[in-house]
Amino acid sequence: MRKLFLLCIVVSFAWSCNKADDDVSPVASPNTQEEFESYLSDVVEDQNIAAMSVLLFKGADIKYERYIGVSDKNTGAALNSSNMFLLASISKTVTATALMQLYEQGKFGLDDKINDHLPFTVKVPGRSTDITFRMLLMHTSAIADGAALDGQYYDNRDSPVPLSAFMQDYLTVGGKYYNATDNFHNFEPGTKHEYSNVGSALIGVLVEQLSGMDFNSYCKQHIFIPLGMNNTYWRLDEAPVQQIVHPYDGDTRLEHYTFTDYPNGGLRSTAQDMFRFLSAYSNSGAYGTTRVLKEATVREMLRVQNSSIDNTAGLHWFVMNTANNIWGHDGGEKGVATIMGFNPDNKTGAIIFTNQGDADLDNVLVTAYNYAVKL
Repeated sequence: MRKLFLLCIVVSFAWSCNKADDDVSPVASPNTQEEFESYLSDVVEDQNIAAMSVLLFKGADIKYERYIGVSDKNTGAALNSSNMFLLASISKTVTATALMQLYEQGKFGLDDKINDHLPFTVKVPGRSTDITFRMLLMHTSAIADGAALDGQYYDNRDSPVPLSAFMQDYLTVGGKYYNATDNFHNFEPGTKHEYSNVGSALIGVLVEQLSGMDFNSYCKQHIFIPLGMNNTYWRLDEAPVQQIVHPYDGDTRLEHYTFTDYPNGGLRSTAQDMFRFLSAYSNSGAYGTTRVLKEATVREMLRVQNSSIDNTAGLHWFVMNTANNIWGHDGGEKGVATIMGFNPDNKTGAIIFTNQGDADLDNVLVTAYNYAVKL
């Protein structure tokens, strides 16, 4: 199983698996806290969710938060604000932020060739177009998620395989995991949109090369510490394990796990920590006095880059709901489902984390946003 951008799971109130599809069954629009919490309770029961964190905000202010259920059915420990969830593909927004900070320093241009900055050469078989930074950020690189990724999961420990070494083995001819047909799509880079977890992991390698730091250390120093994200970790061996919510596949309790290509989905964090991060984006790149990105950079990332290829894709951010201009990301992994989004016009947003891999949260995001607007 690999990280998914959208969870195409059919449930009682599911909508079409299209990240900006507004032709869907109506979502709820609760007017009171009681109505909203009744709605959340129904979602938790209907989808067999053991734990759910919900946080609503406007700008730099948390307007509502709730922690439902237990972090571990075995212990019955009640979920609380310090419990961390595996974020799955929401992690990609942090990975993109790290890269764009280096863009602001003039380390590269968005349309520069990535091969000019890598310690190995990435070439799409049979294609002449060079992959650019923008293509990686737009998921148009033609790099595909091959079967080799399935063998890169590790229970209760971090992957022993260095990120850069794995990516070289996966993407270069002669590499241990190289497969010309499985690891690449059959189109010219920049001409089609195909969501790529490997492409996002490659961004992690580029951050390392451009910054001279390992990816984990870079994110801590330039994103987590400045924003006060004190419960956010890429590495399992650095996180207080007792605070991590256990993932569940149905009623089956899963072990904590990691994967080698972790920059595309391996972050663990709390709703409160990710509020700081998402609030910064809603406020043109700054949370309080801490600026993560320049206003112009955020504006570029939250812009549909090429509507003829994909009318929802910015730079590692997506239009989740066009009617409400909600930009964000979601994620699915073994035993977790997450979603977050905000409207940059009114700076209102919602964050929802669960520990149930089959959970469908698209309608929950819009319902939460509808309620947040009224707060």
